[in-house]
Amino acid sequence: MDIIFEDIKKTITEELKQFKQFYKEEFVSFEPVLGDITQYLLADEGKLLRPIIIFLSAKMNGTISEKTYVMAKAVEILHTATLIHDDIVDGAEIRRGMPTIQSQWSPQIAVLVGDYFLAKALDIITKNKIYDVLSTATEVVKLLSEGELFQIQKSQTLDTTEDDYLKIIYKKTASLISACARFGATSVDTGDIVIEQMTEIGKNIGLAFQIRDDIFDFDKENKAGKSYGNDLREHKLTLPLIYALKNSNADNQTIIEKLGQCAENPQFIDDIIDFTYTHKGIYDAEEKMKYFCQQAINLLQNFPQSPARESLIMLANYITVRKT
Repeated sequence: MDIIFEDIKKTITEELKQFKQFYKEEFVSFEPVLGDITQYLLADEGKLLRPIIIFLSAKMNGTISEKTYVMAKAVEILHTATLIHDDIVDGAEIRRGMPTIQSQWSPQIAVLVGDYFLAKALDIITKNKIYDVLSTATEVVKLLSEGELFQIQKSQTLDTTEDDYLKIIYKKTASLISACARFGATSVDTGDIVIEQMTEIGKNIGLAFQIRDDIFDFDKENKAGKSYGNDLREHKLTLPLIYALKNSNADNQTIIEKLGQCAENPQFIDDIIDFTYTHKGIYDAEEKMKYFCQQAINLLQNFPQSPARESLIMLANYITVRKT
């Protein structure tokens, strides 16, 4: 399926244009270091996936309002905070081809900037008195931390199950994407039933999105523009390897031991990737990803036909074939 990300955004082109300006206006700081860092971050806006989901959810269920823009801004700032903190935890030096905050400045500064962005996101919600989403936003912040801590624990014990994995990616990724779909519907004052349906749609899209990201880590040809094996170096047992271990009839202790030594022995990364392909780990993970995407599409088809609905369906399909 040939899906271009730009096509997904066509129905909200004007809204995104206004949002980008609205977003940049938030970052006027008289603190030299903070001002430099925020301008550095603004130079690479990324895909804006989460604001896009908010706008499409809002447009599918009503008329985009000022509240929609405010929620999109708060979520994108919150997402930026999580990326900064993730890079510190992972010791990452590059993100999207650019040096991370911690490598460009220092880990200490990165911690403080991440905290600043997190506080700013919640401050935007409270200052605009959007109290009906505050509990969800604070819950997401809590889940993000829980997911990261649980993943670190599992990277030490090397015994992640499929249930553990789904719990981790829900908390670390899908919870925020689910909140985006929820916030979009909430911003146009639709009913509770619709809000809960949108929350579930976002959850399924988020789970599929993270599975695709984790599959990229096994791509030796580097089609995603990322170096492969990063998760393996950090001893993370993600879904492709979990499935390969489940499918293998052999004693898997050797593979688990190699996973624990990937950082010191890079050759083990290739060994594990070859094992994962041989035992259908990639194939089964892709099938699970497609399952979650189809769940989202099934729920979306309960809504009246509209350009925004079709864009969300297109987005769900895009996740299964995206290259970056």
